[in-house]
Amino acid sequence: MSLTTKQRHAYGAVAAALPFPLDATKVSVAPGITYVKSPVKAHDYAAGVMAAFGSVVEHLGTIRGLPSQTLKLDRRRCGLLLNSLQLLFQNGYSTIMDTWGVNPDNGTFRTKDGRHVTMIGLHPHLRDRLLVALNCVNTAQGIQAAVEKKTAQELEDEAITKHLPLGIVRTPEEWAAHPIGAEVLKRPLIDFQGSGSEKKRLLGKAKHRPLEGVRVVELSHVVAGPNCARFLAEQGADVIKVQPPMGDWVLPIWMDASWGKKNILLDIKGRRGKARFHELLATADVLIDGQRPGVLNRMGLDDAELRAINPNLVRASLSCFPLGTAWGERPGFEQIAQAVSGTIHVHSAGMEAPTVVPALINDYITGYLVAIGVVAALAEREQRGGYYHVASSLSRCSSLAPFFLERLDAELYEPVRMKDLVEHGIDQPSPAGIFTRIAPAVEFSHTPSHVDRHPTIMNSMPDTTGWDDVPITAPVVPHGPSQLAREGKIYGLVECFGIEDRSDGGGIMSLASKSLFDYAKAHRDA
Repeated sequence: MSLTTKQRHAYGAVAAALPFPLDATKVSVAPGITYVKSPVKAHDYAAGVMAAFGSVVEHLGTIRGLPSQTLKLDRRRCGLLLNSLQLLFQNGYSTIMDTWGVNPDNGTFRTKDGRHVTMIGLHPHLRDRLLVALNCVNTAQGIQAAVEKKTAQELEDEAITKHLPLGIVRTPEEWAAHPIGAEVLKRPLIDFQGSGSEKKRLLGKAKHRPLEGVRVVELSHVVAGPNCARFLAEQGADVIKVQPPMGDWVLPIWMDASWGKKNILLDIKGRRGKARFHELLATADVLIDGQRPGVLNRMGLDDAELRAINPNLVRASLSCFPLGTAWGERPGFEQIAQAVSGTIHVHSAGMEAPTVVPALINDYITGYLVAIGVVAALAEREQRGGYYHVASSLSRCSSLAPFFLERLDAELYEPVRMKDLVEHGIDQPSPAGIFTRIAPAVEFSHTPSHVDRHPTIMNSMPDTTGWDDVPITAPVVPHGPSQLAREGKIYGLVECFGIEDRSDGGGIMSLASKSLFDYAKAHRDA
């Protein structure tokens, strides 16, 4: 089937941000029942953006001499991929092995003036700073009692001053009337800028895959940036992820986003690490910059310096709020963007308390938006040369979500179940066992989406690791339909409707069995 009206709206919003048109006639999206119980049609938003990603990849492929392709997607699979970190299994067991998502500091709380704020203490340093600012213990009751002492605006103002991830749950109308919200809504979904015309590095003809030979340096963390690099790797890009020797990381997020990458440790602030980082940038095509805006600039790596290092580099930036705005350097996550933009409000209509859309719409869709910008910039660079800077933000992504509203009872819903892994799951063998995950979103008629490298932890390769040679022979797809799912060898998956936010400070809950979390919590508290 062709794109639905809502899917076409998302597809068109992406196309409007690009320097060339996209061809929707090559795209078909199979209908599928959603599991996201929400007036926000997350599956359609995702399908439209993922289809646009397929279109821009196909466009670059034709520029590089590959045949024209048709694209197939499935509405349900697109929605499942919005929670893909919770649908990844190693030897049948979920890769979610810690309880970081059920702490009270990840949640939405009622304020003194009867409004609500959302906060995220995902990493220990964020958790500690939030608790210090609130002057309370890390329990739902303690946080709620502290939050109720101040108005929503007082809490957000303090969060801005102290760089804390906390935001007011606004309506879409309030967001549009807010100076930052108005500026965000004026932005295209993808900021796209190019300069210069040098052609010191071009890709040339492709033998087998649209992104073969594309060299990507990834300097990002958590969900959106790392998955942006993964989406590029699925189309043949050579990705080197640079991780600092010490920092924050969350195992299930890391595992989900680590497909197709070489992982190295590098202290880019030290003399040796900085020199090696510059070497990689000088020979790369793309830098994915998921650092908080301003971090690389303060290290002397602004656009002017990056262009001096590599006049044909494509810099891709991801942040919670758009670059250049007054909130541009504010920290934030999926849930903060949902709160301030009105997405939580429209999703929670009729509920006793506000809660998030039960899918990571901003994290994954923003990853796709920036990946689209990267591929579009590579296509333009191939013809015009030059340096490019593309960017998008979680809040810009979330600001479009209220445009995908429909009555909650307008369609049926089916929970996530083993049937989904049978129909949409793939198995991929590795030295670490068999990984089972949801298949890539786009099925191309000639160039299958796949990656050769399985997830590995940081420092799995030396920091001297370089780029691969382009394969001479056509690659063999290393995955196939999930036999483990068919044989009943996936353990701990229970039927559910996605991420659950209990709105009591409980945060998110995995698609893995809740009993496992209850057991882990009891064992931890014993």
